[in-house]
Amino acid sequence: MKYYYKTTQTPNSLFDIHLKTLLSSELKVLLVIIRKTIGIADVNNKGNRLERAWISQKLFHICTNLSGRAISTAINSLIQKDLIIVTNQSGQFLKNKNARRGASRLYYSSNSLLERKDNKNIASDITCNNPVNKVHTIKQTITKQSCENSSQGITKLTDRERIFQIHRSKK
Repeated sequence: MKYYYKTTQTPNSLFDIHLKTLLSSELKVLLVIIRKTIGIADVNNKGNRLERAWISQKLFHICTNLSGRAISTAINSLIQKDLIIVTNQSGQFLKNKNARRGASRLYYSSNSLLERKDNKNIASDITCNNPVNKVHTIKQTITKQSCENSSQGITKLTDRERIFQIHRSKK
């Protein structure tokens, strides 16, 4: 297997399920969290990735070019959608803005996006919970008839020829 250096693996569920529902600010913040957790090897556990990482508000701003309010709103929305987990230094969950406000360091985790090895799914299956429904269909009709008498098979009639053909059929 060929390994890609200087890349970050991204969970398929991000593309298959969440990409169409996330706002751009939420997606940017989520990608920074994925990069800083899944994208970095854990020095303590060789071969594993970081489960959580300390990410400052300034680092979010540098990586996403979003305002502080947009970052905070995106983080809150991602927590509500169960896409990220925010904890303090002791590992206590911080589910709202008020709980996060007083913490000195916030640790972010994107573990909810990762598939567990015991939950093996077929890689090519797209697991979309809300498929797109057809709103209306367009009736397909032949607008121009073809002339089958040509030497190269079927050719389309010009507009003028089609108009003459319609007038002849009405008589």
